[in-house]
Amino acid sequence: MRRLFVLFVIGAAAAAAQQFQAGVARVEITPKAMLPMYGYPNRTCPVAEGTHDALNAKALVLAAGKDRVAIVTMDIGTFGSAALQRRVADELGIPALLVTSSHTHSGPLFARANEPDSPVVAAQRQYRAELEQKVFDLVKQASQSMFPARIGLGKGSLQLGYNRLVLRDDGRARAEFQNPNKVPYGPVDPEFIVMRIEDESGNPRAIVVHYACHGVVLQGWNCAYSADWPGAMQSKVEAAIPGAQCMFVQGGAGDINPVMMGQTKNPVEDFKVVDRMGELISGQVLRAARDIRALPPQKPGIRSKSELLTFGDRWDKTGKLEAGITTVLINGEIAIAAVPGEPMHRLQTFWKSQPDVRWPLFYGYTISAGDAWPGYIPDVRSAAYGGYGADVSTRIEVGAGERIMQRHLINLYDLMGMWMDKPGRQ
Repeated sequence: MRRLFVLFVIGAAAAAAQQFQAGVARVEITPKAMLPMYGYPNRTCPVAEGTHDALNAKALVLAAGKDRVAIVTMDIGTFGSAALQRRVADELGIPALLVTSSHTHSGPLFARANEPDSPVVAAQRQYRAELEQKVFDLVKQASQSMFPARIGLGKGSLQLGYNRLVLRDDGRARAEFQNPNKVPYGPVDPEFIVMRIEDESGNPRAIVVHYACHGVVLQGWNCAYSADWPGAMQSKVEAAIPGAQCMFVQGGAGDINPVMMGQTKNPVEDFKVVDRMGELISGQVLRAARDIRALPPQKPGIRSKSELLTFGDRWDKTGKLEAGITTVLINGEIAIAAVPGEPMHRLQTFWKSQPDVRWPLFYGYTISAGDAWPGYIPDVRSAAYGGYGADVSTRIEVGAGERIMQRHLINLYDLMGMWMDKPGRQ
């Protein structure tokens, strides 16, 4: 497997006008109740039958003066709350809350808003309410334990995913969900990015890993709660770097499946595959994390802009869908584009090719403005060729993905102070 590692350094040792700070916290979120499980309509069990590995939520709060952003990563299918965003802003003074889900398909399923009452639905709703309170308390804990921080980033390449939208003889694409021969169908974005947060003594306090690949090593016959391969990766990184909290940010994985998947229907054997995939990526993450030099930022600062976008329904011409986005600029060098739903990888590569900043980061599966989950968000090319998530099981209008990314780009240049109220010099 070909691997490439490139290292960059953030900032310089010059003293900052205002101190850059960070705070971290974590909490277990594994349901106590055995709830229906997320992700597979053909799940072989009506509710979970146990827990293989714990599900966790982890928070990283970054601050520069009074400016703050909170990043919460969760071992869960999807989660977000407009009420939680408002509460974090009003009570904790944090205007931007990015709640990003790993999209494990072995987590709990939340009840739909119009779901008929039943004991199971009542348990689902109770768990969601408890989870919302846990996330608020988590962000509060992180914001109350701030320390002077240094930040550094590095990146590398490792193809552990394949593009499941495979072009067929009829000229249309259809999904290849199983891929038993581990064919590295493309295109994909094999790049991973590692953010290292240190305290002033050089102790790593947070390792944030960005990578785009579905959390579906475990298939619909798994009946145990699990964080899937992202959980295995995080556990291995934390074991290798004591005192550091490893967090996972899912990218544009809407069309990317893991090359390795549990196919045996034997829990022992299938969880070995989870462990192997976590081991492979954690090895590369650890190499990157250990080589990064984290330095105080030259110009500490955090700016953000959130907005709620409205799109048409691709199939119901009278319907509307919402997508809440948040653009964040950190220290003038890190640009985050937070996108809800399941964006496809070309939207991620577009973002990474556009901004005039050193580190453009793409946060898929992230709710940051409103509650809306717009489902699969294909790029135009994928929408044209079709397949699962491209024209099947997607509702958002064609071109919505590119419009979302253009809004991020416009917002970023706004945060950089580039839009003038009158024409510039000739």
